Amino acid sequence: MSVINYVNPFRIYKDLVRKPIETFLFNQYLGYRKKTGEGINSAKEIIYKVAIILVFLTAILWLSIFNYIVFYHMYMPNITHQRTVHFQFKPCEETMGICSFPYAYVQLTRKSSILMSGQLYRIRLILEMPESNVNKDLGMFMVCTQMRAKGGVLVSSSCRSTMLRYRSKLHEYIRTAVMAPLLMSDVVEEKQTIQVDLFTEFDDDPNQPVTDAYVELQSRYVQVYGGQLHIEAHFTGLRYLMYNWPKFSALFGISTNLFFITLVFALSWYHLQEGLPEFIKSKLGTTPDKDEDNKKLIGKIKLEKEGKKLWTGKPTVTRYFTTRFRYNAKRKLPQNPRTARNLYNTIPRFLFKITLCTMNTQTSKRIHT
Repeated sequence: MSVINYVNPFRIYKDLVRKPIETFLFNQYLGYRKKTGEGINSAKEIIYKVAIILVFLTAILWLSIFNYIVFYHMYMPNITHQRTVHFQFKPCEETMGICSFPYAYVQLTRKSSILMSGQLYRIRLILEMPESNVNKDLGMFMVCTQMRAKGGVLVSSSCRSTMLRYRSKLHEYIRTAVMAPLLMSDVVEEKQTIQVDLFTEFDDDPNQPVTDAYVELQSRYVQVYGGQLHIEAHFTGLRYLMYNWPKFSALFGISTNLFFITLVFALSWYHLQEGLPEFIKSKLGTTPDKDEDNKKLIGKIKLEKEGKKLWTGKPTVTRYFTTRFRYNAKRKLPQNPRTARNLYNTIPRFLFKITLCTMNTQTSKRIHT
């Protein structure tokens, strides 16, 4: 029967063909599965680290841009302020014309201030005047301006002279002939725009900021269509660079912010790693330095060995009390306070003191050595 089982083809096929093939395939599957799991874990760790780095870089970049934008809006004032000037006058009751100088109150702001202290401004008055015979015959006239704070407090005043640009008769004829179609269609008008520089370097007082302006044309015969008061900031230094080269300034400012914020983040991350748990440090790839721990452990073992050596030698009174106290404390036995008293009564006092002093001196010498 055993011979039949031994030469059984099914048994031979099972033992020699099927089982080796199944074992080989199963081992290959386990190896492939293990490698795949390790690859997935390593890929997860890489993705986790890359995601953390991208989040930090994005946060640092946006924080740098936000800081530059805040600095720009706080440091850079508005380049220009425009206010329309509506002139008023007192008409004459008996004759034609006006009986007072044209004047206007211009409200610059309803808040406490509109101009930045420490910044120089250029204030100009722009007048639209028709090329009438009255204005041509008028010649020069004065334009005066008063800058006032809240409550009508006078801060600064200025007066400038101006007039229409001179044009000869021949120039007027040629210009009228050439511009006739535009003049007839009201595309171009016979007027001139006069710019009067009232203040070239006006510095606002922080204690009394300017809120209103008073404009007066000191001539009863001047004719104007209207006017505008322009307040333009005159930049110097860093403001000049930031206004005239905004792209270069933005690139330099954002790069500087990025450097310092990255430095702060790096230092914070370095100090934060010392207080992180061990499993987080292992995931982040920052294992703590174990050299100091090993040194402390070796030093502790040496101290314990030296402590054991101190007790070698002849039995003494100090060793007896110490050993008895440790034995009782280890087994939680009650201490016998009468032991020292009985021993003290049996041994003479001077011999007891000499023994204790000798043991203390030997112990201190061994510890120092």
